[in-house]
Amino acid sequence: MSAVASTTTMSHAAAATAEAVAARTQQQIEDAEMYRWMRWFGLPVLLAAVFIGITFATSAAWVLSLAIATLIADILVLVWLCMSSDTNGLLGDAPSHH
Repeated sequence: MSAVASTTTMSHAAAATAEAVAARTQQQIEDAEMYRWMRWFGLPVLLAAVFIGITFATSAAWVLSLAIATLIADILVLVWLCMSSDTNGLLGDAPSHH
């Protein structure tokens, strides 16, 4: 048995999904990756900024610890985003041998 199944052995739904993924253009893949980064990396930074604003508005120093915790979590999210980036193998590009 082969590790790579042909479309004749795949179900019709799986074949349709494979064709839909193959039909995506490079720009669509890059746009999806950009929005993924904005959601996972941008929103925690915005949340940390809100916590810092609350700290200055209320003089409650304990809220600053929430901002620091959010930034530490965002560093972990940044590492995860870099490791799982979809732009490393766009559309089956052949590796360059320089």
